[in-house]
Amino acid sequence: MSDIKWIKLSVNMFNDEKIKLIRTMPEGDKIIVIWVQLLCLAGKTNDNGGIYMGQNIYYTDEMLATLCDQPLNIMRIALKTLSQFGMIEWRDGEPIQIINWEKHQSTDKMSRMKEQARIRQQKHYYRNKLREIGFNVDAEGFTDDLDELKQMYDNNEKPNVRLTLANETEVRSKKEEVRSKKNKSRKFTFDDTHHSLALLLWEKVHSNFPKTKKPNLESWAQDIRLMMEQDNRSEAEVRGVINWSQKNDFWYANIRSARKLREKYDDMYAQADRDKKNKSNSKWKDMIEDDSKEQKSLNDTFKEMGIEP
Repeated sequence: MSDIKWIKLSVNMFNDEKIKLIRTMPEGDKIIVIWVQLLCLAGKTNDNGGIYMGQNIYYTDEMLATLCDQPLNIMRIALKTLSQFGMIEWRDGEPIQIINWEKHQSTDKMSRMKEQARIRQQKHYYRNKLREIGFNVDAEGFTDDLDELKQMYDNNEKPNVRLTLANETEVRSKKEEVRSKKNKSRKFTFDDTHHSLALLLWEKVHSNFPKTKKPNLESWAQDIRLMMEQDNRSEAEVRGVINWSQKNDFWYANIRSARKLREKYDDMYAQADRDKKNKSNSKWKDMIEDDSKEQKSLNDTFKEMGIEP
């Protein structure tokens, strides 16, 4: 059953003789706190004073101690005391029952409140539906009767498409046709190029991580298609960044899907470009150093021959 948001407590609660007697006992104030906590749990269960977690799942004293944030020994004393005073009924393996719950909590009033809330929600629903199809539901004097709102919605929202079985079948057939076209257009928009690039990426990833579960290659092909069509990447660029990413010491572990490939494309392209320039500069530096070494060797040879370079 659905829970409620409040319970009723009498302002004369602490004048009750049972409450007074309990408060004179050792740990009496804690027992009273536990009593109120049990009332709140019964309100959440909302089943005529029953306290349980779910169907055939009943609270133990350990569970109640945890829920109520009380020491286990205090919880056991409280349950025993409340049972002795006839405030609860509880046996192992059964739900706790608050005695005289209906008398103290006015459950009939709670039921009326729930029914009123249900009607308000339904009115709100049908007023919104009528507003969507053009009714000025906020106009002064517009009906607030639930049955009238439902009747107005049924008469105006649902055209007479059920006059014949053939007509109904035709309507259903057209809906299925439109839905099928949408699904096909959504699913099959990539081509062989996109699929081959997706397959290339998967082969590289699987080579690096053999235990990786095979992905949905159609989904990967869609991401490749978006890279090429929306991000303006050429086939050669996509193929190149796939090969580069799966050889790079950092990116091979991070690029394990087409979605991630698309997301990190600019970062990888920039790094690949830097690596290419650094490699080119390194080759040029090596050439200069080799020329310098060669020139130094010639100078040494000239000096040994007594010739000034």
